[in-house]
Amino acid sequence: MNRLLLILILTFSFQTLSKADDIRDFEIEGMSIGDSALDFFSKDQITKNSRTYYKNKKFTPVQNDNSSFFKTYDGVDFFFITGDGKYLFHGISGILFTKSMAECINKQKEIKKEMALIFPNALNANKDKLYNDDIWKGTRNVQFSFFLKNNAGSAAVHCMDYSKEHGGQDHLSVTLKTKKYNDWLAIAYK
Repeated sequence: MNRLLLILILTFSFQTLSKADDIRDFEIEGMSIGDSALDFFSKDQITKNSRTYYKNKKFTPVQNDNSSFFKTYDGVDFFFITGDGKYLFHGISGILFTKSMAECINKQKEIKKEMALIFPNALNANKDKLYNDDIWKGTRNVQFSFFLKNNAGSAAVHCMDYSKEHGGQDHLSVTLKTKKYNDWLAIAYK
């Protein structure tokens, strides 16, 4: 009887997820696109953890590591439109630090399979890029993206393998983005 109940619960849960067509229907550590950061963090935490590494300042990135309510990820980054007093999420990334690129790729494959079930009608894109510019200095990014129809946003899972020269910490990232934020990323460093 317990097994039957579990099967029914999983079946109905899966059906609900598979029918979702808006990136706002998904969560990372309980946070969704369109939520206010103020529901999860104080203004002081947001200000203290805001970053300024993009030349274009339309969006403000915020990095949060090891918050007490994180259960799955080591950190959560989010992005809001600069000057938005409500701090509404336009991008959210769950970050999981990894010890090797092989470990990251294995976790990425698992998550990619799950995302394919959740986003069966999305357009897919793969990217495996080695950066050789002055900023990234040999860093490798392996990414798989799902672009939802009707400009409903995108989801991606990627592995960052930073070069020793760059000095960043290798990680897996699961990211949710609005179309507006996605479009801005194309010009963020210009």
